[in-house]
Amino acid sequence: MADGDQEIYRVVTANRLRDGAIVYFNRDSGWSEAIRDATVAAGDEIDALVALAERDVSNNVVVGAYTIEIAGDHQPLSARERIRAHGPSIRFGDDAVPVNNSDFEI
Repeated sequence: MADGDQEIYRVVTANRLRDGAIVYFNRDSGWSEAIRDATVAAGDEIDALVALAERDVSNNVVVGAYTIEIAGDHQPLSARERIRAHGPSIRFGDDAVPVNNSDFEI
């Protein structure tokens, strides 16, 4: 591996059918809303992990299970998956409203 390259691994993600929440598969404890809890796999290990996750798709626990690439400490590589894992890329709600700005009125 060249200097500066990161090893790339995969985790399984889906949406929980009950409430639509983004979840990540953990081989030992099931589905978690935190990507840091996801079981990390590489190579042929990912096929076994997907097979386990697909059982929950068949049992209507989750929908749309698929794998994503991660590097480092559970950091998704694509912008889409970073947003799914860590939230919106812009401020919203109370964070979007200036607190002490006399020029701004609601």
